[in-house]
Amino acid sequence: MDTIMIKTIILDIGNVLAHFRWEDYLDDFGYTEDMKERISRATVLSDRWNELDRGARKEKDIMAECVMAEPEAEKEIGQFFIDGGELVKEYDYSKDLVRGLKDNGYKVYILSNYAKFTFNYARENFEFFDYIDGMVISYEVKYIKPEPEIYQILIDKYNINPEEAVFLDDKKENLEGAKPFGMKTIMVQSYEQMIKDLTKLGVSL
Repeated sequence: MDTIMIKTIILDIGNVLAHFRWEDYLDDFGYTEDMKERISRATVLSDRWNELDRGARKEKDIMAECVMAEPEAEKEIGQFFIDGGELVKEYDYSKDLVRGLKDNGYKVYILSNYAKFTFNYARENFEFFDYIDGMVISYEVKYIKPEPEIYQILIDKYNINPEEAVFLDDKKENLEGAKPFGMKTIMVQSYEQMIKDLTKLGVSL
């Protein structure tokens, strides 16, 4: 029986603490299905989006490549990047969740793939940031999940014991990336399921 007590909670942002709502954003503009597909293929559904998260190249160069991929959608893709902050919306529960974990004595960290042009808005507007103990964001360290380096950076930066930590993410590959370090993992599919799985690990909420 596993008797190790969880002392550290590591949270992704997208679809864990905030809704990555890019599809809703495109719907809000009333674009045709063809235009939505063009914008999506050029941006969030391409490897270029991962490179934005990595932050190793100039964002303007990657954005230009997105336009080159779908030149007929140049104006719309440009607007997509201008409105980057609107692509992600903080969940109503996030501030209280993080604050509650802190009140119960847990260390709470963020480990997230995020591009600079969208993260700046999140950092200024998402309330849960007021309660975390620290964070590692992909564009700042030039690695993205599930690359092992980004997990190691978090562990080393905050002197985390991985065996006393649980990592929550919405993508299986990112959770698999954490397991070799000894972390427990939870795939987040809903708030209710997340709370249930944390409780199963003995986390006080």
